[in-house]
Amino acid sequence: MAKANVKTTAPEEKKKSKTWLIVLLAVLLTAGAAAGAYYFLLADKGPGEEQVAEVTPPPPPPAPVFVELKPFTVNLGDNSGRMLYVGISLRAGTDNDKLQLVEHMPEARNRILMVLTSKKTDELTTLDGKKTLADDIRTAFSQPFEGTQAPVTVSDVLFTDFIIQ
Repeated sequence: MAKANVKTTAPEEKKKSKTWLIVLLAVLLTAGAAAGAYYFLLADKGPGEEQVAEVTPPPPPPAPVFVELKPFTVNLGDNSGRMLYVGISLRAGTDNDKLQLVEHMPEARNRILMVLTSKKTDELTTLDGKKTLADDIRTAFSQPFEGTQAPVTVSDVLFTDFIIQ
């Protein structure tokens, strides 16, 4: 009787369970492969990867625009009889600013001349005095020229000659 209670598995049932196991493994492998392909090919890139792909080198900075002026020879404003001989180059913001400076050169030179003649010998002999003079000349261009609507951008004043006599 003990033999009667024991179930024997038929070879057909073993075959069915192996088939289901193989099908289940195939489905899992296919799902894993699809998830991997989505992750590597279709998923949004993280911030680090996206930046590397889209970063291009910045364009080179524009060439500086200089306007060289004829040298100035002026009497200084301290009634000492001393004279200043100075060569100046202006760094303009754009080519348009350079064109405005060239077109309005007499007015530009007049503005600079007024600044130069207001200075005293003591102010111009120190490095800080020369820096202040450059700032004052740059400030002289903060007002637009006659007949224009915008002031000229002068980003730097460079002294090419500087002699106090």
